Amino acid sequence: MSATASQHYDIAIVGAGPVGSLCALAHARNGARVALLEANPKGSGRLAGEWLHPSAARVLRDIGIDADQRPRSKPGKGFVVFPEDGSEPILLPYPDGSRGLVCDHALLVSSLRDAAGNAAGVDFVPYARVKAVDDERVFFSANGAERSLVAGRIVGADGRASIVRRSLGLSTEPMLCSRMLGVTIRGAKLPFESYGHVVLGGPGPIFVYGLADGCIRVIVDIPPDLWKSKGRNGFLSESFARFLPGGLERVFIEALQAGQFQMAANQLRPRITYGSPRRVLIGDAAGHYHPMTAVGMTLGFGDAVALAGTTDFRDFVAERFRASRVPELLAIGLYEVFADRRTEAAALRFAIYRGWRTNPTYRNRTTRILACEDLSVTGMSLAICRTVAWAVAGEISQSFRPFSLRRARTVCHALAIRLWWLLRGVRQLQKARRGEGKEHERTRDILARTFPHSMSSGASGSHPPHRSTRCKSGI
Repeated sequence: MSATASQHYDIAIVGAGPVGSLCALAHARNGARVALLEANPKGSGRLAGEWLHPSAARVLRDIGIDADQRPRSKPGKGFVVFPEDGSEPILLPYPDGSRGLVCDHALLVSSLRDAAGNAAGVDFVPYARVKAVDDERVFFSANGAERSLVAGRIVGADGRASIVRRSLGLSTEPMLCSRMLGVTIRGAKLPFESYGHVVLGGPGPIFVYGLADGCIRVIVDIPPDLWKSKGRNGFLSESFARFLPGGLERVFIEALQAGQFQMAANQLRPRITYGSPRRVLIGDAAGHYHPMTAVGMTLGFGDAVALAGTTDFRDFVAERFRASRVPELLAIGLYEVFADRRTEAAALRFAIYRGWRTNPTYRNRTTRILACEDLSVTGMSLAICRTVAWAVAGEISQSFRPFSLRRARTVCHALAIRLWWLLRGVRQLQKARRGEGKEHERTRDILARTFPHSMSSGASGSHPPHRSTRCKSGI
């Protein structure tokens, strides 16, 4: 943006990460004049989303970004889950041969940002630190000068601590569910090429994927109560490394010792609002989930494209809530089941394994929902009920064993409570999304009872509503 350029825009986007840059590019190609503001252009090197589901990969191709043809990227075929009991891995390929995209985060951001910055109608302003936002003006500093611009619509694509979100009086208080450590390994191969490997058995799940030939990223999920600054390498080596597949244990430990890792906090915030017609929230500013399920980037890309494709804010909100409600619940629920060590979570986990192994429809529905392609509330509800029924049946079948009846009663009771609070949470989400009063805190507290592992540590004053024993090993 030159000093003589007009300060009036159709759209001002705060945040030039992948979602903000895509949003700018999509609006510009529809003829809008766009200001794209970024406070920290070097921030793209942080540990962040790198796995895109097929629908997000298609968005990139449709808009002319060929990230899959560049170094440090490759196709993603789906997922493979390694159960904690050492049984055979479970393959979850994307249906119909569709492909996702695995791309180094910095490369993805630079590709989108360059495309947006070079597009006619986009003024990219680096090192623009936004100070305040109202319905038509953005106040920011750049190159040591205080500046402002006017826009018909201001879009917050500025992440979890979004200043646009704060300007609407909405909370940006962190809702920490875990911390993660990303380790880069070179010169190794994965057992299942082009698949994301979800490894269970340690204190938290591990997500492993290849970025390029011989380059592998290992994302270790660490519960908040086990996060250590001293002796971290030893703890990770002892508690996680032995579960890694395909002989990765040794190279993982070597990479840790060489300091080839990054750290980040994982936070969770359900989508309750998209802001207002003049100040719109997209991507992580609207809601965010654990990165293991890779839902966040896909939903963020959908936000950007949908916003550029409509001028009616109400239509945009209705479409995005419809598109996000099912993948959102699955993303939160899967992480909860994979990470929680309570016995009822373990029962659900083994019921899910059973469904994936024996029922192709159940298996395909999981990947289609994660890929944001199956949006059926009925289908999701049936899958949840089926999973709970399998878990209960599994407990009852073992209740004749000595000391097992009490455990079966405890697990079934805990599952019933969680299901009850899930139903209440879904109703509360619908109420909050209709804007019936300030329901955000109440929604968070109710969901924390359904997902105590994921949300209780981030929900002030929230605690699990029931006691249940911890599962030290598989069922």
